This record gives sequence, structure tokens and C-alpha cells, in this order.
Amino acid sequence: MEEQERVLNESPFQKKRRVVSALIAVAVILVLATAAALLVRHYVLATFIVDGPSMNPTLNGGGEALDDGDTLVLNRVATPKRGDIVVFYFDGDGNGRNLVKRVIAVGGDTVTIKNNAVYLNGELLQENYVAEPMVTADIEVTVSEGCLFVMGDNRNESYDSRFFGEISCDSVVGKCFLIVGTDNKLRLP
Repeated sequence: MEEQERVLNESPFQKKRRVVSALIAVAVILVLATAAALLVRHYVLATFIVDGPSMNPTLNGGGEALDDGDTLVLNRVATPKRGDIVVFYFDGDGNGRNLVKRVIAVGGDTVTIKNNAVYLNGELLQENYVAEPMVTADIEVTVSEGCLFVMGDNRNESYDSRFFGEISCDSVVGKCFLIVGTDNKLRLP
């Protein structure tokens, strides 16, 4: 009650001062919110448009145009784990570009591909995301610390660690946490 009386008895100068203070507070909040959003966008988030069939059927790589595939929203600061979808910078063929693949193994893991099946540390890897049975050479590799072994879900159409070896964690642009489909529907990886 006293507060209401105080507000009603304010001089025009006091009312104006209170309104100006409120407007300044709103302006400061808007500036801080915008700055925070820009910092998050620049340092934490990134986007990537999938191009090509190497991650089918999980990700739609589009058609002939370069920008008609699924869009991935990436966390640039997350540490990739087995099973994550990651985008990384690849320059092993002299055509530096970003690629998208699934993490099969992390540093210290042993990957064995035998009779077209993938084993992780001696255990058959259950991969319900693979497009079709894989046809590939047998290999065995122990992944170095600070590195990842990556493969595309469309194994028969993927240029991946089976061919170019492990990738450095330093080359990872980000870990996918959201997919925007070509139909603009959101889904989790």
C-alpha cells in the first residue's frame, strides 16, 4: 500500500527518471542477450550441409546441387564418442574439405574388419544404421590417442578411415546433435 502511494505521489521528474531507468535496464539486457547469442553461435555452434551418399540412410546427402542435403547442427566443443556423427576437416587427398562420418572407435580402441563385419575391441559391433552389408578388405588397427576411426553408414559408398586411416581429434569441426531434414523436420542423430 505504501509503495502505491509513493508511486502516485511521485513528481513528473521522478516518474521520468523511473521510466528511463527501466528502458536502460531493458537495453542492457538486450545487448547482453545478443552478445551471448553471437558468442555461442561463433564459438559453440556450427552448421553443415550433407553432400553425397556416404551417410545414407541416416543422412540425406541430396542430389546434384551442393546445398540440398540434410543440415547438421554441430556442437564445436563436445568431445566425440563412439557412435557419434562428426564433421571433420580432411585434406588427405589435396582437396581440403569437410566430411561427415560416424565415429567407430576412439583412442586406444582396436578396430578389426573381418569377413565384412566390424569388431570393436574384439566384440562384434551392432550397427542398425548401416545401409547394406559391407564388402571390404580385412583390416585391423589400434587407434592412436587423440585420434578417431570413422566410417560412413553407407559403407560401400564411403571414403573413410578404412582408406585414409585415423583422423586427429583436432580436425573435428563438431559433433552433430540435431539434424534438419530436407523436409525441414528436426530429428536427433
